[in-house]
Amino acid sequence: MKDQIPYLNEWLQLARSGNFEKAQEIYFEKLFAAVIDNFKEKHDGIIQKGGILFSILGFSPEPIILIAKTVEPEIHIIFTTNNQSEGSDYLEKYLESNYEMVYLPDDKFETIYKALKEKLYLNPSSQITLDITGGKKSMVASAAIFGKDYGCKIVYVDFEEYIKDLRKPMPGSEVLNIVYNPFENQPEIFLK
Repeated sequence: MKDQIPYLNEWLQLARSGNFEKAQEIYFEKLFAAVIDNFKEKHDGIIQKGGILFSILGFSPEPIILIAKTVEPEIHIIFTTNNQSEGSDYLEKYLESNYEMVYLPDDKFETIYKALKEKLYLNPSSQITLDITGGKKSMVASAAIFGKDYGCKIVYVDFEEYIKDLRKPMPGSEVLNIVYNPFENQPEIFLK
């Protein structure tokens, strides 16, 4: 699939030569649309579309965008402790403002869990997808506990190929990992 990603070699050469700013520009301006299409095609029918999507954001917006474009949620809420605007231009461009950003003061369990619970109460749904790809490990752990408690489908963007020297996944090798699906992993909780 990565063979279908245009400008991949140009991006690799720029990134490996140390021209990270130009590589980043090439990635989001020329490669990323093909990465999104590739990801959506690869995972079509694997995850139900619609519902609510909760995403945990660290410094990389790419996985959040990939999941959002695949799930096509009716409501998308992104939780972050990162008050900087880094990555927000890309969220804006690729998600077309169809999301709500929640800025958290810290990454403590109580803060994360309470914020997720409040947004769930304001937006009740039986179809909740929780993307735990981004954020600090403490945030992801708290979010995963919430997701298990509230019957969310928990997902993660993983990869098949990693570029060690760049510390990045190979564009086009991203895969959707359904970490927990309450209907499959614990169907007994839905029995009356």
